[in-house]
Amino acid sequence: MSTRASSIRRTAILFGDGAGAAVLGPAPAGPGLLATRMLSFGAARDHIRVPAGGSRLPASRRTVADGAHYFAMNGRAVRDFVAEHLPAAVDELLRDAGVAPEEVAHVVPHQANGVLLADLHARWNLRRARLHTTVGEFGNCGAASVGLTLDVAARAGAFQRDDLVLLAGFGGGMAVGLALLRWQPSTGRLSREPGPTHENWGAV
Repeated sequence: MSTRASSIRRTAILFGDGAGAAVLGPAPAGPGLLATRMLSFGAARDHIRVPAGGSRLPASRRTVADGAHYFAMNGRAVRDFVAEHLPAAVDELLRDAGVAPEEVAHVVPHQANGVLLADLHARWNLRRARLHTTVGEFGNCGAASVGLTLDVAARAGAFQRDDLVLLAGFGGGMAVGLALLRWQPSTGRLSREPGPTHENWGAV
C-alpha cells in the first residue's frame, strides 16, 4: 500500500461531515459568555496538515501526482499535544475567570475520538463535570462538532439554568480554543415562516 493510500485509510474512518453554529444574543447579568481563550502552537503545525494547494506550495502537476493535497495527521503526536496543552489551558481559563473546577457542570469538547476524550476527562480536574460526546453517532466533524454536540445536549435537556458549560476545541495549527459560559435557556425561537424581512425572526 502506498504512503498516500495508507494515510487516507488511517484518517478517513475518523471523520464525519457536519456543521455547527450558535446564535448569540444579549444576556442578563450573570448568565452568558464568561471567558474565552485562544492559543496557537506553530512549532507543532506539522501534526495536522495538507501539504500542498495553498500559497506556500501551490497546486501543480507534481503536487497532484504526489498526493500532496490529501489531509495528513500524526495521530500519536496530536494525542500527546492535546494531553500536554489542553488541561493546562483549561486550568488557566478557570483561574482567570475566578471559577473553581468543581463549579463546572458540563464539558462539550471537540469530538476527536472516544478514547482521547475519555483520557482527557480523567486528566481534567473537573470532578463534577459531565462529558458530552457525539463522536459515536457523527464521527469527528472537526470544530463543527463542538456546536453540534452543544445542540444535541441542549435539545436533550442536559443543561439547567446557570450551569457552567465549558466548550473546548483543538486542532490544526496546532491551536486550542476554549469558552466558558453560564447557561441561559432560550426564551424564544426562530420563526419558520418564509420571507426575506427581519420581522420573520423571533428572539433566540
